Amino acid sequence: MHFFLTLNKDGRVGFSPFRERDAQDSSVVSYLCAPLSCATIQAVQEQLRRRDPFTFWHKGSIRKDSKLEIIKILKGFGWNASDLTWKEYGPALTIGQVSPEEQDNEAGKAFNQLTLGRQLSMGDLRGLARELKIKEDDIKKFAHFNVEQGRAKWVPAVRKVGNSWQCQRCGERNVEEWPGQYEMAATCRSCESIGSSTSLDVLYRDERSLSGGPSEVIFQPHWVLSEAQRIASEQVLQFIKDPRVETALLWAACGAGKTEVSFPSAAWTLKQGKSVLFAAPRQDVINDVTPRLQRDFPNYPFQVLTGTSSIKFQGGRMVLATTHQVLRFWRAFDVIFMDEMDAFPYQGSRALEWGLNHALRQGGKILYLTATPSSESLKAVRQGMMRLIRLPARHHHTSLPVPIWAQSRHSLEPNGCTGGWASQINSLRVQGPVLVFVPKISWIDPWIKCFRRYFPGWRVDGSYSADPDRPSKIKRLRQGEFDLFVSTTILERGITLPRIQVVVLGADHSVFDERALVQMAGRVGRTRENPGGRVVFVSQRRTKAMRTAVQWIEEQNKRALELGLIDIRDS
Repeated sequence: MHFFLTLNKDGRVGFSPFRERDAQDSSVVSYLCAPLSCATIQAVQEQLRRRDPFTFWHKGSIRKDSKLEIIKILKGFGWNASDLTWKEYGPALTIGQVSPEEQDNEAGKAFNQLTLGRQLSMGDLRGLARELKIKEDDIKKFAHFNVEQGRAKWVPAVRKVGNSWQCQRCGERNVEEWPGQYEMAATCRSCESIGSSTSLDVLYRDERSLSGGPSEVIFQPHWVLSEAQRIASEQVLQFIKDPRVETALLWAACGAGKTEVSFPSAAWTLKQGKSVLFAAPRQDVINDVTPRLQRDFPNYPFQVLTGTSSIKFQGGRMVLATTHQVLRFWRAFDVIFMDEMDAFPYQGSRALEWGLNHALRQGGKILYLTATPSSESLKAVRQGMMRLIRLPARHHHTSLPVPIWAQSRHSLEPNGCTGGWASQINSLRVQGPVLVFVPKISWIDPWIKCFRRYFPGWRVDGSYSADPDRPSKIKRLRQGEFDLFVSTTILERGITLPRIQVVVLGADHSVFDERALVQMAGRVGRTRENPGGRVVFVSQRRTKAMRTAVQWIEEQNKRALELGLIDIRDS
């Protein structure tokens, strides 16, 4: 998207996406005919601001000098003088530009509601125009009106910061530089999955808050907190209310109901008229949390945003989003609940971490929730930079299933099953459906065929991240339609399957670190009706990650027992 640099009577420089002048602003008297990128215009403005204000911006009309100075700056950027001509505005060139509400009542109101706190590329704005069934120029007019009113900004998607570049959507500095027509340009690859981001592109950054006055919130939890959950929930609310602390870590046992622990604090925040974000790295987690929130907050408007969401623009102070979708918000949320903060793709991603932090309003709170905290977060706790809240026991007062190791004498590459394997899997199936984790996508189909051959009467299937049928298969899995399901780590988190038994094939593979192993084991025994089950790590050797995973689980059980949060007979 390009803009036209404008000049006021007093020499002040502005810009507009339209050649036509806003009839309500008669102070704009001329414009530069060459369309410029937002980055170029801001570079011009920055150089002008460096001039002596008493010689360059003095009252009077040095408009001619201003024009010459601007052309001089652009020539320094590599522009040809022949391309840089000024045109004066006259009465015939003016058009009446009115506010979005006045120009198109329904579309204008919808635009202002759906873009609150958003950071949108031109591609996003075009998508919104299609949803509102209006022209692209109308979207630009709505956006630019808010910019002129000080409610929003146009920001270069990628801009120069010193001698380097930085993406303004995800903060990434390691960008790809390339020669543009007149000057060097840059492209960010870190966030390209949600659309292009280059120095020639622009972001519409809406600075209006999602927050408002106190509102009525109906919170009707369909569960009773266990003693462990009640203690943790009270500590979360204390954190939310405490102005001295900005971040906290809720370290919970797998299946302890950590998400529900945050619901009362979310309700309190919404009742204060503030905004709430539930974020997670993977859409499976968002899809699992959404119906639980909708159940406990009946008729409350939600925004649910994942890569597969059919509706990209929704209204509401409560947002559920994958961390990639959070990049489309800016200073929007008072409280962020970041679930599974150690999971891929969030863990180790500077871009997603930057986006989450910049989606938070000044003075806002972030609560990180996980059963497997990273070493960095635990270090922050030790240094007093982050508050720690523990939830070591599940709501049904039963200890966590401790994995057992089954040593395999042969490679677990999917080259055929043995009778011994069939016997072990069959014994697990007596207790419930079997979820088999494998370390590679290439193992999925061979193992499915293997299991189907040995268990011809069973319903066997599997899935992985890029499986086009993944949503329908996961839905059927939740409904209990499979006897055995083979999966990569896409199902290690955020899913509760009654009576499920877990087998990790190739548990010694490098892709399975201690956090992944703890999470996979945590799929077992999550419900009150079926609190037991078995977890089997199958490998040729026992790795440090496997031993650490077992130690973590045993430590949670020990802590819960000491606090009286699980039954002694179960320990």
